[in-house]
Amino acid sequence: MAIQIANRRPIRVRPWVQIMMGATLLGTLLGVTLRAGAEELLKNPYTGNQQAIQEGHQLFLSTGCYSCHGHEATGGVGPSLTGESWIYKPTDETLFRTIHNGREGTNMAGWSDTLSSDEIWKIIAFIRSIYKGSPSKIVW
Repeated sequence: MAIQIANRRPIRVRPWVQIMMGATLLGTLLGVTLRAGAEELLKNPYTGNQQAIQEGHQLFLSTGCYSCHGHEATGGVGPSLTGESWIYKPTDETLFRTIHNGREGTNMAGWSDTLSSDEIWKIIAFIRSIYKGSPSKIVW
């Protein structure tokens, strides 16, 4: 493909550049941003909020999260949510997306049809409040 700029010689564009330009345009049209090493975009607005933590605990129990993660979130069928050993980096964004969308290839189902974004954030606030790992490993 060649691009013609007014009164100039055509610029030849390599196929891989065309693909990248198309992908960038498509991403822009769909509202998707490509991030390489960027800071996470989602942060929990309820971190440290005691009322939200209590509501998150109630949601954890009423939604049935305990059936896989245990009543105290120490694990069962699903992993413990209280320690410092996580398969995925446990940022606010990662936890939110995992609860919202589920985790492919695991028993973790998405809860976006059942829980609002606020409810998911409150569950995450509860999970943060029961962390028993080293403070140096906190990534949120």
